[in-house]
Amino acid sequence: MRIAWLAPFLLASVLSAAPRLDRVSPLGAQAGSVQTVELAGSKLDGSTGVLFDSSDLEWIETVEVKPESVRGKVRIASDAALGPHLIRIAGKHGPSNTRLFNVTQFPGVTEIEPNNTPAAANPIPFQPQVIYGYMKGLADSDAFSFTARAGERWVFDLQSIERGGFLECSLTLYDESGREVDFNEDQDEYLETPRLEFTFPLPGRYVLKIDQYRGPQGVTCGQNCGYLLQMSQLPVILGANPLGGRVGSKAIVDVEGHALAGVKEVYLTPVRSAEYYRLTFPFSIPIRFEEAADGPRQSRIRGRVLRADAGRLQAEFRIPSDAVQGLWRIWTVGPEGKSEGMNLEISGQPEFAEGALIEGAAVESDWRKGEVILNGSLDRPREEDVYGVELKADVPFHAWTLATQLGLPFIDTVLELFDANGKLLAEHDDLMTGQGTVIGNPDSSLYFTPKASGRARLVVRDRTGRGGATYSYRLHMASQAPSFQLLTEPEEFTMPPGKEAELETLLIREPGFDQAVDVWVEGLPKGATANRGQFRADQVFGPSGDGDNINIPAVPLKIHLPETVAVGEYPIRVFGRATNGGSIVEAFTTLWIGPRGKRNDTRRPLPKIVLHVAPYSAAGPQAAQNVSREPID
Repeated sequence: MRIAWLAPFLLASVLSAAPRLDRVSPLGAQAGSVQTVELAGSKLDGSTGVLFDSSDLEWIETVEVKPESVRGKVRIASDAALGPHLIRIAGKHGPSNTRLFNVTQFPGVTEIEPNNTPAAANPIPFQPQVIYGYMKGLADSDAFSFTARAGERWVFDLQSIERGGFLECSLTLYDESGREVDFNEDQDEYLETPRLEFTFPLPGRYVLKIDQYRGPQGVTCGQNCGYLLQMSQLPVILGANPLGGRVGSKAIVDVEGHALAGVKEVYLTPVRSAEYYRLTFPFSIPIRFEEAADGPRQSRIRGRVLRADAGRLQAEFRIPSDAVQGLWRIWTVGPEGKSEGMNLEISGQPEFAEGALIEGAAVESDWRKGEVILNGSLDRPREEDVYGVELKADVPFHAWTLATQLGLPFIDTVLELFDANGKLLAEHDDLMTGQGTVIGNPDSSLYFTPKASGRARLVVRDRTGRGGATYSYRLHMASQAPSFQLLTEPEEFTMPPGKEAELETLLIREPGFDQAVDVWVEGLPKGATANRGQFRADQVFGPSGDGDNINIPAVPLKIHLPETVAVGEYPIRVFGRATNGGSIVEAFTTLWIGPRGKRNDTRRPLPKIVLHVAPYSAAGPQAAQNVSREPID
């Protein structure tokens, strides 16, 4: 097994010229504004422009270009999609890696150093806003002071990992006497950024302090320690039931959270490429690389609010028959602004409600013919949901859950399959166990191929027996055997004509898959060649011994370009197939936010694998200032 960030002999002359983007500062700006932005990294002196994933964001002026930074101005349309967007630098020697830039609804302010202690806290107006900052070394912390009014509820939502940074930190709120009145370091069990929701009992001066996690492993966020801290009185969305619906149907969704009584509107938007922040490996969420044809603003499903109180909102969605399938994000609108919620799944498969099944009869008649989806919930502690399934000899059975990957804060599903006599046939807990700095994925994926036909019971439960309003799940069933997933690195694969370089292919095994895999590349420019590679059956995927990293088998695909190949961009495709047959799996590349060498930190799937043939000339395809209007597709 060989685990590597880059192939060791990959041309130093190419990489030394390729720009690298480490940090975007500030991490975003308000819709309808013009913001000066610094892009920090290395080898940036050959920069020719900046690319975004939407024409709603435009790099309108370059103020300064240095080897370690590029400064310029970004214009953001007033109706640009809220949330993260892809950004990268175009250069004479190829593009940089991709990072994130965020569009917010509130005005922003930037921290002013020094502000490490409550006594040196930056005074800020107490109003809805976004504070931007980043930690300059392990000793840094940031403090902000404001004057609060008694009886008001405020939400302090610090975002980094989900918005393009890699900062793990805590929030502490102090009153004017210096007494700690609230604290948080992880807003839920799976998202390691803090959120405070606090109602001020007394008026007066308060201090909010952001401090870094400095754990026993000494993990740092390197150069990418940026954050955005949103202060608002927005509702907080914690869960939904059901967690999706079928195209062409009506879905009544109960949304759980806080301060929902004032919500007047609710709608869904398709998840954009930059928004897959809960993607870990292996994964079981549907991924859609192409954006909706008419753009994220127009592609929305408007719901009707049926009723709303402080803790629950009920909404009706009529899902069009031509709605794009995959993940959609739920949003609410009220007098305080727009609240971003979790994701729902819109499918084209038959769906059933948990209470509508009688001994699983509907499931038995369908899962072998095609995928079936069940919407269930664990409403009470120690509740177990049981579904009857009819197994057929030598026909593979696959059941998997979607819950945490959609944004639920606590549920940890376990799937157990029993025969008619109560004997355990198969079980599965986590797609990826969280250990040390490894980000976990507690959704489940159970595979089983029976040797004999017979009736079985599939049990869904929470690992520690919890239950409640936010413990809903989507249970998928289909006739599928375990397979694998493929990634390629580096994201910004750049090489000059007449040279050879390696594109790494990474193999992620699904539970139970233990076969050798052949991999190859297609779509190279005319005259280019590449070898085929193979993963051995004994190369394993999973957490390393100390839980600090992920072991992912890597195979190099050596690509050679002829001298005659033209400078430019060439989308290529990488495929894999088990050596004993089965379906062909296509690889994708990812935006990777995390320290080099850490394999499973925070990734987002990117739309395509691109071979960049460098150097780019001044008359090349991404040259000069007109590059800023060309979106990343």
